[in-house]
Amino acid sequence: MERTLIIQNPHWSGNQYDGLVERTIMSNLREKSQLPHIQILTGVRRSGKSTLFKLLINDLLKSGVSPKSILTITLDAPIFISYWNKCDNIQNIIDVAEKLTGEKVEYLFIDEIQQVKDWEIFVKNAYDIQYFKKIYITGSNSNLLANRFSSMLAGRYFANEVSPFSLKEIFATFGVNSILDCYRNKNLLLRVVDNCLQYGSFPEIVLKEMDENIKIELLQSYFTSIVQQDCIIYNAIRNPYLFYKCVNYLFQNVGNRFSLMQLGKSMLSNENTMTSYVNYLCNSYICYDIRNFSYSLKETKRSDHKCYCIDNGLIQANTQRYSSDIGRLFENLVFNELRYKGFENIAFDNGKGECDFLAWKGGELCAFQVCFELSDYNRDREFAGFNVNNALITQKTVITYNQKEEVGDIRVVPLWEWVMEEL
Repeated sequence: MERTLIIQNPHWSGNQYDGLVERTIMSNLREKSQLPHIQILTGVRRSGKSTLFKLLINDLLKSGVSPKSILTITLDAPIFISYWNKCDNIQNIIDVAEKLTGEKVEYLFIDEIQQVKDWEIFVKNAYDIQYFKKIYITGSNSNLLANRFSSMLAGRYFANEVSPFSLKEIFATFGVNSILDCYRNKNLLLRVVDNCLQYGSFPEIVLKEMDENIKIELLQSYFTSIVQQDCIIYNAIRNPYLFYKCVNYLFQNVGNRFSLMQLGKSMLSNENTMTSYVNYLCNSYICYDIRNFSYSLKETKRSDHKCYCIDNGLIQANTQRYSSDIGRLFENLVFNELRYKGFENIAFDNGKGECDFLAWKGGELCAFQVCFELSDYNRDREFAGFNVNNALITQKTVITYNQKEEVGDIRVVPLWEWVMEEL
């Protein structure tokens, strides 16, 4: 174990982590860094949670904190598997680290804490007796705080979701930080959008130079890890073949309407099983399930569904497509950007107009149509999507690949510009 802890804590030498890219979420984390509350970071694997740990550790080192008082434990390491069955084992790991460094741990960072049974008991006790100045933990499943002990941490933690890079974050790596910069570098930004449509925006895919075939292999590895660890094993799924078949169907039909009953029939299964499978996917952050817009809770429960993937690269690398489906992939990309920009309660309207997205932000309801290329052929259909029976809509926006205009109260804007706007 000693060797593993030394490898996982290179900052003990006093050197900061280099080559890191700043993330938008860091400003929020820094604002809360002086508060004693436990900071929980959840999100899909490989989205950069561990990198956020390193950025936070760099901040501590810059502030004069002793490097040996900072401990990182990555519980996915094979050496720790035997420690997963009891939460008291976390303290045993900390004791070994303190013997190694000769200093008390003041800042504790634990990665993939969901591996340890009843971990909340340990964390709550450590918080209540103020054993550490700050505790940071990560997990790859939204059920992290859903078991019988979760109420123990009520009022003691902040929880934030970490996702792959947004387009705005990727633009920033090229020095593009304003609308003016966008227009000066439009061709560059279009290439970035193209790459995200094809390979997604996981940090490793975006930041490292690698051949296209290596990107595909890496994305396939991500997919297998997420599905195996955070879906099949975590939920003890008895029929992995059926689960993979369901995932493949949803990826192939991203953005298409479906009902759970229909999905069950197409999988030669049933509605209850499909409901569980979709929930497992959403809990692992690999997918998002949205419903048709309704003010009625009863109607919403019976509604149609649409499934979107956390990352376009996962779709492209793990499904067989026999024809270009750029429209669906573009819609998936826009959906994720809506989340990154802070829109909530995202839904779709399946009435006469079929509006792609209805979403709330700042108390306002906004309507969005997604159209890769607006033309005479599809213009009327896209604009008709705003004919939803809802007087509360304050903004009507058509998001395109690279077109811009205004038609009455409808605004047509390219994605690369829209993501940079402060809404």
